[in-house]
Amino acid sequence: MSASAPTSTPPRRHLYYALWVVQWLLALSLIIAGVLKLALPFDQAVAMFPWAADVPLLYTVTSVLDVVGGVGVILPSLVRIVPRLTVAAAVGVVLLMLSAVVFYLVRGEASEIVTNLGLAAAAALVAWGRSVVPISAQLPEPGRMTGPLPAAAPPADMKIAQLPTGTYMTRAAFAVVGGAFTEQRHFASTAVLIQHPKGDLLIDAGFGADADAHIDSLPSFRRAPHDLADTASTQLDAAGYDRTRLLGVLLTHSHWDHVSGLDSLHVPVLMTKAEREYAAKSKSDAVFAAVSRDHEVREYAVDGPAYLGFPSSFDFYGDGSVVIVPAAGHTTGSVVVFVTIPSGKRYAFIGDLTWQLDGITGRLEKPLMMRMLADSDTTQVRRDMERIMALQDRMQVVPAHDARGYVGIPLLAASEVVAR
Repeated sequence: MSASAPTSTPPRRHLYYALWVVQWLLALSLIIAGVLKLALPFDQAVAMFPWAADVPLLYTVTSVLDVVGGVGVILPSLVRIVPRLTVAAAVGVVLLMLSAVVFYLVRGEASEIVTNLGLAAAAALVAWGRSVVPISAQLPEPGRMTGPLPAAAPPADMKIAQLPTGTYMTRAAFAVVGGAFTEQRHFASTAVLIQHPKGDLLIDAGFGADADAHIDSLPSFRRAPHDLADTASTQLDAAGYDRTRLLGVLLTHSHWDHVSGLDSLHVPVLMTKAEREYAAKSKSDAVFAAVSRDHEVREYAVDGPAYLGFPSSFDFYGDGSVVIVPAAGHTTGSVVVFVTIPSGKRYAFIGDLTWQLDGITGRLEKPLMMRMLADSDTTQVRRDMERIMALQDRMQVVPAHDARGYVGIPLLAASEVVAR
């Protein structure tokens, strides 16, 4: 049985999103009008606005204020930085438009006020609406999942272990909305070993033996200071692991810091067709092509029933212990991997849906610029984040790059290797 849908819809959510439409329309109307007025030769401006000949400075000032007002109505909300400025900007637009109405009435040009009244009404709606359902740095609170979780029957000797392969440094300001530029975050690169009687899996591969070269191959803006630890391959050998047990590396997606370790793991690569096509077309990250060149790539289809709010699923072992769902927002073939162990403990390995736990616990997206650079479909990322946020008190959520998410998952040691 699947868990039921979220118990409630956040208050006035429809108004919250309807206001986005009004904000965009208002902002674009003001910005386009202001830019066009400033770009017009003055003789044409006078032909269109006869009053400009009497008060040319007022014409220029109000044109600039149109642009400033339009930017103020949308930008703070869009980037979620001091979003309350949206309300202040909207109030300013109301005052500007009402001043224009008075100006036209005084001049006996009442026929000119219709547009100004319409813009004033839209701005008043934004000012009121964003006071009632404000934009914040946080995403709206989703309803929480209720009811029983999907059935799972993991075998008694199934185990899970983490294989941390290093970290790289990123400023918090580039990790989550509202993060401090002065705060450094250590982004983890960790593989996870699932030991199962039907064969074992690694979720992602972590850093590889040639990680330095892989980093050097990236565009300069994507390179970061990093610390390398033992590769997943080295850790498997140190624990006395029998590699014939390893069915392959299950990728959450194909970015370099999830696949680098394939350079020393000569096992099949498991990925969706969509992700394989994404990796083949990627122009800014050639690491996957390099490290997977000699590997067998096995595609699987996520075409099973809906699972925990996601539209489809793939039950890897057929017992509910490892269930893969599509999360095609970060890349077009990204997946989330749900794991249930014999104790009943559940995990959600969410890849780069969000880079840090703050994204789930604090309902914080990646910063706007990072979303534009890193995500294929920001709307889909947001939708899938809401699904995971609805589950966060039912299981341990593990963003790929936050070491806090791996707390409680044992390191791989000889004692953790299951003999077959």
